[in-house]
Amino acid sequence: MATIRRSGSGWQALIRKKKYQGQTSKTFSSKAAAKLWANAVESSLKTPAKLDLKPPQIFREAIDLYIQGPLQDHLSGANEQYPLKALANSWMGGVLLEELSIRHFALWRDERLSKVKPNTVMRELRILRVLLDWAKDELGCQLNSNPARELKVRGASDARSPFITQSQQKSLLTALGQSKNPNHKRLTQLALATGMRRSEMLGLRWDDLDLDNKLVHLSRKDCAATGIQSSQRIVPLSAQAVALLKRYPKTSNKVIDLSIGAARHGFSRARSIAGLPYLRFHDLRHIAISTMWADGMNALEISAASGHKDLRMLMRYSHYQLGHGG
Repeated sequence: MATIRRSGSGWQALIRKKKYQGQTSKTFSSKAAAKLWANAVESSLKTPAKLDLKPPQIFREAIDLYIQGPLQDHLSGANEQYPLKALANSWMGGVLLEELSIRHFALWRDERLSKVKPNTVMRELRILRVLLDWAKDELGCQLNSNPARELKVRGASDARSPFITQSQQKSLLTALGQSKNPNHKRLTQLALATGMRRSEMLGLRWDDLDLDNKLVHLSRKDCAATGIQSSQRIVPLSAQAVALLKRYPKTSNKVIDLSIGAARHGFSRARSIAGLPYLRFHDLRHIAISTMWADGMNALEISAASGHKDLRMLMRYSHYQLGHGG
């Protein structure tokens, strides 16, 4: 039986068959992937034409494998697993994959719309579309089609226009400054100055910065389902962002030395103290980009800074509200 063990930041599968002459170990980013490879190798020694692992039969099994596998490499995996776990534990989790149809998803949609807004349902639906494509293409699940791709979500737009006054912003930063870890305040300062995503800032290293030329090099995975394609971009930094970064001490190789869990908890606590319970961290990106519009930057300049490839999406950020004193 193969040994699966931790190896650095990944998982190593070690084959211990005496007569096996092939590759005896391989490291993966997730434990599930290491097990899959080890089972495939050991099964091939017994029955070359057949793998021991059978495709999942019910929806819950596919969801669990997706959470343990591709979602581990997804930048937003920590957020996406919550609705998936809830779905797996609901009546939908027990549906046979070969029987899964648009009728199931239509009922799920209507149930969700009674509790959350249409945009939330759309975000969850996008996750399910990728999951079912992966289950069919990678696990060999018996799916004639992807019913999640056939479903439509209608409803009034719930697009938000996040905005905070200068006074509220000051209160938020003051609350963050009360934390023992100064990186909580630095993370929010940098978000307001750059419009970067939280995952991008938490992954930022000092070697990625060129402060003399006011540039930062960012790399980002595009999709958890493929895990291969990635996007890289060079982002211009504002004078405010450069000034902030020059003040931050280089205590580690990371610019913002925080885990995603700590960052989420610290921001949640600070927004409550500041009296901004409905403010989300992603709203800071919206506010920063809206400020770029107000400062007279054009669409191409802003898309270079924000990373938006679709200018239609970028136009959602063009409604900056004036009169932000106070």
